[in-house]
Amino acid sequence: MARLPQETENRISYAFRSNLVSIIAELDITKEEFALAARVNKEVITRATVYGIIPSMRSLIKIADYVRCSIPFLLGETKDNQFELSSDPSDFHSRLDELKSEQHVHDCDILKKMSCPANSFSEWRRNNTIPSLLYLKQIASFFNVTIDYLLGRTDFKN
Repeated sequence: MARLPQETENRISYAFRSNLVSIIAELDITKEEFALAARVNKEVITRATVYGIIPSMRSLIKIADYVRCSIPFLLGETKDNQFELSSDPSDFHSRLDELKSEQHVHDCDILKKMSCPANSFSEWRRNNTIPSLLYLKQIASFFNVTIDYLLGRTDFKN
C-alpha cells in the first residue's frame, strides 16, 4: 500500500473531523450554518467533516475563534477545553517579533531548529501570511509557547 506524502498526512486528521462534527452537533446547526457563522467557505467545513482535511491556518483560526477554543483542542490534540481569548488580540508577526526580542534571538536562530526554507520568515512578512500548521508548531515549540499564543489569540503563553 502506497504511503501518503508527509504533507498530506499533516493535512488530514480524523480526530479533527470527529471533534468538528461533535462541535457542530452540539451547536445544533447545519454545516452550512456553521460555515456562515464561522465566516469560512462551506466547502471547507464539508471537507473537514467528511474527510478530516485540516483547512488553511486562516480558516482554522476563524473556526477556533467562532467556537472559542484552542487550536489544539479543535484539532483533537488535547481534551483540555480551557481557553481564554485575548482581550487585545495580536497577530502572528507582532507576536513573533515580541518573542524574538524577549529571548534575544534572530530568524536564523529559529530556522536552525526548523525544517523550512531559509527565506520563509521574510516571505511570511512580505506576503503577510501565516506559516502552515507544521511550521507554527515548530516555532511555538522553539519559544515554548502555545500556537494560540504565537498567533495572538490568547495572552497565556502555556
